[in-house]
Amino acid sequence: MRAALSLLMFASMVIAMPDVVRAQAPAPQDATALTMQKMLSLAPLARAQFVREWDGLRDVELARLSRARPADASDARVRLAFRHAQGRVMYPFFHWRETDAAAIEPDPGLGLVLARLPTIDARLWEVREVREYLDARLHDLARERLANDAELGRGDTRWLRAELRALDSLLPQREMWLRQATALLAKHIDDDGSSGIDEPMGWWLARSPPAQSVRKINEAIEADRAHLRGVRSVRYREVGGVPLFLRILEPSQPRAAPRPAMLWLHGGSATEGTWWHSPVTTRALLEAGVVVVAVELTTGNRFDRDADQITDASEAFEFLAAHGAEYGIDVRRIGAAGFSSGGSLALLLAARGAAPSAMRSGLSPRFPRPAAAIVSGACADPLSRHEDGYFRKTAGKQGDPADFSPFAQLRSGLPPVLAVHAAADEFCSFADMSKFEERSRVLGNEVTLVSVEGASHF
Repeated sequence: MRAALSLLMFASMVIAMPDVVRAQAPAPQDATALTMQKMLSLAPLARAQFVREWDGLRDVELARLSRARPADASDARVRLAFRHAQGRVMYPFFHWRETDAAAIEPDPGLGLVLARLPTIDARLWEVREVREYLDARLHDLARERLANDAELGRGDTRWLRAELRALDSLLPQREMWLRQATALLAKHIDDDGSSGIDEPMGWWLARSPPAQSVRKINEAIEADRAHLRGVRSVRYREVGGVPLFLRILEPSQPRAAPRPAMLWLHGGSATEGTWWHSPVTTRALLEAGVVVVAVELTTGNRFDRDADQITDASEAFEFLAAHGAEYGIDVRRIGAAGFSSGGSLALLLAARGAAPSAMRSGLSPRFPRPAAAIVSGACADPLSRHEDGYFRKTAGKQGDPADFSPFAQLRSGLPPVLAVHAAADEFCSFADMSKFEERSRVLGNEVTLVSVEGASHF
């Protein structure tokens, strides 16, 4: 299941995207009251109350537009209709995330809302709100397909395959299907790499996309696979029949022999990302003479409900501890580093140790831990009041959520940690990381917290 954090990031980034609507639709006619931030603030409400509030905001905007010149208001009404529909599409998921609801309950009135939307053609494709609605609706339809189609729930690129299948009902016209499908393929390769891309590529090629689109996608695949040149790949586990690899990056001037190593755990809210993301951090480690072992993680985009990055990180560490000597690595000096969700994994490895999700650990000292951890933008206590309820819901399915919180797993004798954290981080609380540092010092652990003032999560 896709992580809620990435959807929250998506919703916030959607508002910041540049306006691509034609110039004759002036800014004052935008649906200013009907924002995704507002939808998120209303999401905890019961459905009937949410619908009253959300539809009421739309009606206020419609009344304002009725007083505008017809030429000015026409495009604005279209934008308003699609933004309103997007909120109704996204509400069930975010209501589930923000409340104690046990399941995502469909909106029985959604069909009528969608039936009133104009048909999406080449002109409407250029409207920002239309494309944002398409993304939200496609995500919704793909979730339904993944829940009901066993074949889509196996193998690699599961969300991409589900979205392409759902696209047939959303955009049956060939030209529009190809436009959206090309965008989906390009985004997946950029976000998650090109592993497992052959099958969805085949579906796309069967529709005879334009030559320039084929060239664009092939170039994206080549750019992704170019990162593998000169890199040793070692298989460390398999999920759903798909092998996962460690990518061993060699420093030009090793610090010592045998060499220290750092596992690199990429970010992406456990939803997206690929092993070579965050090249600045990995380059700095390599320049320091440290072997970097980048972990191919099970992202939600690729593996859906089988994604389990806690087990990935644990098995990657244990594999390297068992086999690192074969690659000239000092197995006594294997650390873990990561950014965002990857940083949270590295911090959990340092606090809890290498324990797959199915192992309920409490504060057991028996799980092996890295020699050190370097984390950036990590969520130190996903159980705190600063975080939403998504973590509790998902972790609770596997056991006590405290087993997966770095702060809850703190005890004496843990490895040293360097934590770099933005003071204004909007996704992983700086206050929680400060709390982690303070508690660690009380327990006698070495934690260095570097505050980056005036910076946000990214």
